[in-house]
Amino acid sequence: MKLHNLLIALCFLLLSASAFSQSSTQSNFTISPPPLGYPEYPAESSVTQTINMTGAFIKGDTVSMKGFYMGWIPRYGTDWMAIDGLLGLFVMSGDIDVSYGKQSLSIVGFNFTPAMELPVINSDIVKLIIFAGYDLSYSRTTFSTTDPYSAGNKLTWYLGTTQHGPVVGMQCHFIIADSFMISPFFLMKTARGSVDISTDPAYTVLQSSYDLESYTVTTYGFDIIETGSGITLSGLLQMTGKTNDTEEIKTYTFGASMKI
Repeated sequence: MKLHNLLIALCFLLLSASAFSQSSTQSNFTISPPPLGYPEYPAESSVTQTINMTGAFIKGDTVSMKGFYMGWIPRYGTDWMAIDGLLGLFVMSGDIDVSYGKQSLSIVGFNFTPAMELPVINSDIVKLIIFAGYDLSYSRTTFSTTDPYSAGNKLTWYLGTTQHGPVVGMQCHFIIADSFMISPFFLMKTARGSVDISTDPAYTVLQSSYDLESYTVTTYGFDIIETGSGITLSGLLQMTGKTNDTEEIKTYTFGASMKI
């Protein structure tokens, strides 16, 4: 693969904070949990905290990755609204197919998502919650290829990516027992950002910066909540559609969280 084509492939598949990003509407994955509406809106205001652990599996035609996420969510809630903030760290690793075979890559990053929740329906049987927030994220991606200036040696690429954009969604809590809920949700995130590219060995001709045009990601998922202990089990299916330049990518995410 020519160096120019390889760089284009990297930009299409690796420009990400928590995501695979490209201009237009895709391509992106995120392994952090969305800022979900939690089903507690007490008569007297209260402050709670939640710890989250999430694992993810990402699959496309030319990319396969797995990783985990650790997050902390402080939340202030009243009987008519709540404010929360997700602060998390994620680590991912996997393989990408290029013309001369599979190459390994890794991504490390963090994100911060403040959000507001509004309970549209807040009964003892059903709770319908809408939420909106703003996601800020940064990641550093590492990828090795053959050094074009030194035959047989490796050239390591570093991509530092910053992204930001609004998040909106809704969640419905169905109470099925005294302390259990099943809670499907829907989430949509739009983001844009920039990426700085550097190499080791450092070659001036390969150093560059790019703007990432806006893209949109849709997520569907569910929670199972045990309200007595505050333990939540979650599942996500996140899909990004195929475009002329990028492949379809599906993300399967499973996580657990606990109030502290």
